Amino acid sequence: MESKSYLECRMAKELMAKQPLSELGFTEEDPKEETNSNRVQKEEEKKRSTEKEEEENERNGFVAGARRARQQQKEFAEAARRRRREGRD
Repeated sequence: MESKSYLECRMAKELMAKQPLSELGFTEEDPKEETNSNRVQKEEEKKRSTEKEEEENERNGFVAGARRARQQQKEFAEAARRRRREGRD
């Protein structure tokens, strides 16, 4: 972490009073490292998910736009039901 390094350097060169970094809001664990490990883990999960989806698409015979067409069909049916209900009220 750059800010932590910067403060450590200032303390080492006696440009500021030495004090524990915990008093300045830093923890023993570097949150950036946790973030990086979390990011790597999320990327791996996303890759596995994408690979699974691609395998499923190959097995089922993927047709571009079919998923959106099904979604639109459901939306249109729901809108029609709403219009019918509104007409009854």
